Amino acid sequence: MKQPKHFITCLLLLFICFSLSGKEDDMLYLSGRVKDAVLGTELTSAVVVRYDAAGNRIDSIKADRGRTYKNGEVIELARFGFMVERKDSTYVFDVECPGYITQTVTYRVENVGKREDRREIPIVFLQKAPHKLNEVTVTASKIKFYHKGDTLVYNASAFQLSDGSMLDALISQLPGAELNEEGQIKINGEFVESLLLNGKKFFDGNNQLMLENIAAYTVKSVEVYRGQTHEEKWLNDPTKEKHLTMDVRLKKEYNLGAIINAQGGYGTEGRYMGRLFASWFTPLSRYSLIGNFNNLNDNRKPGKSDTWTPEMMPSGTKRYKMAAFNYDHSNRDDSRKLEGYVNFEETSNNNYNTVARTNFLSGGNTYDNSFSHSKSSNLKLETRNYQTLEWKKFYFWNVMTGRYIRRSNMSDVISATFNKEQTGVTRQMLEALYSDGSPEVLEAVINRSVTRSDGHGREWEVQCFPTLNYKIPRTNDIVRFQLGVKYKDAKEELWRDYNINYGADPVAAVTKRQYFDNSPNRRLTLDGTVEYGTTVGKMRLNVYYSYRFENTDKDSYMYALDRLADMGIYGTVPSGYLAVMDPSNSYTSRLMTNRHSVKPILSWFPKIWPKTELFIQLHPEISLQHDHLDYWRDGRDYLVTRSSVVAVATRYDASAIFSWGAISKGRRLTYANELRYSFNYNTKTPDLLHMVDVVNDADPLNIAVGNPDLRNEYIRTHNIEWIYRPDGRTLSNTLSGSASFTTDALVRGYTYDTTTGVRRTSTYNVDGNSSYSVNDSFMLQFGRRQQFTMSANAGGSITNYADMIGVDRAAPEQSKVTNHVASGNLKLDWQIGRQNVQLSGGGMLRHTISSREDFNTINARHFNYGVLGQFVLPCGFGINTDFMFYTRRGYGLSYLDTTDAIWNVRVTYTPRGGRWVFMADGFDLLHQLSNVNYAVNASGRTISYSNALPRYVLFSVQYRLNIMPKKR
Repeated sequence: MKQPKHFITCLLLLFICFSLSGKEDDMLYLSGRVKDAVLGTELTSAVVVRYDAAGNRIDSIKADRGRTYKNGEVIELARFGFMVERKDSTYVFDVECPGYITQTVTYRVENVGKREDRREIPIVFLQKAPHKLNEVTVTASKIKFYHKGDTLVYNASAFQLSDGSMLDALISQLPGAELNEEGQIKINGEFVESLLLNGKKFFDGNNQLMLENIAAYTVKSVEVYRGQTHEEKWLNDPTKEKHLTMDVRLKKEYNLGAIINAQGGYGTEGRYMGRLFASWFTPLSRYSLIGNFNNLNDNRKPGKSDTWTPEMMPSGTKRYKMAAFNYDHSNRDDSRKLEGYVNFEETSNNNYNTVARTNFLSGGNTYDNSFSHSKSSNLKLETRNYQTLEWKKFYFWNVMTGRYIRRSNMSDVISATFNKEQTGVTRQMLEALYSDGSPEVLEAVINRSVTRSDGHGREWEVQCFPTLNYKIPRTNDIVRFQLGVKYKDAKEELWRDYNINYGADPVAAVTKRQYFDNSPNRRLTLDGTVEYGTTVGKMRLNVYYSYRFENTDKDSYMYALDRLADMGIYGTVPSGYLAVMDPSNSYTSRLMTNRHSVKPILSWFPKIWPKTELFIQLHPEISLQHDHLDYWRDGRDYLVTRSSVVAVATRYDASAIFSWGAISKGRRLTYANELRYSFNYNTKTPDLLHMVDVVNDADPLNIAVGNPDLRNEYIRTHNIEWIYRPDGRTLSNTLSGSASFTTDALVRGYTYDTTTGVRRTSTYNVDGNSSYSVNDSFMLQFGRRQQFTMSANAGGSITNYADMIGVDRAAPEQSKVTNHVASGNLKLDWQIGRQNVQLSGGGMLRHTISSREDFNTINARHFNYGVLGQFVLPCGFGINTDFMFYTRRGYGLSYLDTTDAIWNVRVTYTPRGGRWVFMADGFDLLHQLSNVNYAVNASGRTISYSNALPRYVLFSVQYRLNIMPKKR
């Protein structure tokens, strides 16, 4: 193994580079901020005027917002700074701001450390002047997006939205943005890691709650940048990883006072919804209350430009209830913070599904048909609370969470597998298969299974993670301590019935009734981390040591009730059940994990050429992990231990960022080009339970087998990205590429018995997994009045996937599948006054081949194209609509190769005053959207039908109120 050699090489490079960077600077940087003395808001128009010892004016410095964003700030800070000599001295300067009383500040510098290069001046608070400024109206062009430093800013007022629209409708219209049905957001192909509201988390970053409850009319701008947490900013460490962040900034009038936004509606097919959002804002506090109940099971909005396709149509019917309270409070200098939330959710689902699946197998395909009915309910109560205390040299942060979940479910399934494809299969046909089935059908049947499953359980979890940071006086060195404790307890009871026939035999070969008692199920996790960071010249070294202990106790007892003379009533435990415990499918286990990790991080940020920036970071990690599994099953103890040391548990990471072509924007710099590269070498250890040499045949058709010879999985990934923004405003292009290679990939393979349809599954190590991809995202706003906006995305990928499949008890053999995918989409917006029209189109070409014998090569094509419009009509009326075509080709089946025309419309009426909005939403007005889902992959083709109700009309009314304080 070469990994230890690589790690030692990285360490040598780290410390050689660090030792060469010991040259000290003769200057000290003084930094400060300016705020309103009453509201605590940042005064970004402030100017700092410096004087010499004789009282003569030296220079003036304006508060620099752009630089704050460049360093990853989440909120706009009125920050200023200047260089002084590294010696004891006193500095006097005035802080001025229009509308405020000028304040003279005297600041003393003394006891400067040898390696100290920065000092923080206490926040300057200005009092308002006793006169009131006249209001100024600024008229500007409706630029939809521009760059401010390294921040991409979307101007919300430039986007035309229907009355009643929420934040999700705005996000989906942003050029370069993608919003999926789960609330995940992509910007230029990269996932947004943190969604914020006015620089702060909303319900701990719950995207869906924020997207569905923040009204679009309250938003001023949406800003995208690579940001840091409040703790990372306090550390003032430029080497800390920055996360792609989207910050939704509210208009000034919605930052103070109260907002109420409520909506209720009823529609066809018994659809209903109700929603309440109420929030009280001050510059220092925010309290929000959210309520929601509906049975829509659908987050589509007419006229919404997102990634939705007919394949994403949700199945089943769903009832949803939730109530939540969120709080966020801080003092005026942000040194004391308290935030968190309490959330209650209850979900009920009722699904009917019909599935037809073709299994791609060498020697001949098999065909599964199943009909199922399932009901489930889930209740969750959750709270998460954060406390922050900040001093000059100390920063304390703590998170405490608690969660309780109660769930229950039931399902009944009838299914059959055939060696020839059948037509006209119904549930009634399978029920009467052995009484009324034709000779041809009985000759083709491999098995028929009638199963029923019921279960209920609960779990609760608590955790606490305190963190303490300490800045060592007279240096830039930082020590960080973190402790963590987490405890989880769960209990579950399950009932399962199996009735299985093989071939044409009308007598059931397998009849089982099982009762599972899965308790106790407990997990205790203890964490500890120590970090030390120091800076020398243009280099910074951070060294982490962390320790984790985890203990998991899990017992599962299965009782074969069919062995009793009287099984009793399904769902009720009969007397004497303890005597029929099945030891071969019952177990007790205790897993203990001890992991020690050391991670040095070396960061280098030299200034090589004017108007350029370079940032290089190396962060290898070495870990020693020991796992001990004590597993009892079938009257036998299995002791499985595994130690992973340098060779198998090492992680290597490296990254570099090079920016050039600086464009001056006052005191801010926007770089026209930015090149990013990152490398990652990671290790994945197998689940020890998969290494226990036992057979689990509780499910007669899916038998699991252990594999004690599993090895670790190694993944190497390269990523490169080039961002081009020549003017910093109306043009932006992002080109990215990646390559990933996996050695000893852990895959779940199986052996398929074509005579019975039984699968014997196990985990295997395989080689040959790799992927290559390239993607380009382009945004442009143009026209004499900037009325046109174009966004385009194009990409391609080649993915090689290796798996293990065997037929008829033969040893599984490795087979390879290669996917070639090319995709792209184009959106062109035309803003005509208050009207907006968007032409949208996209497509995907897929070519799938395999080394597997008799594999059916897949050549599939998906296209979508159409028009979206948002129109403001006289007398308070408005229309939002989308008319799209969705085309599939290449599957060779008439019910798959189709074109669906989908038309959705929203009509709104807003009376004078704007507090009430009346809406009528119509979905799938042409009634072409079916409740059929298609999925084709390397192992088979699946077609499923559900009881979803795709076409409906919903009538609703929305009430909104903004209460402003009389004195501001």
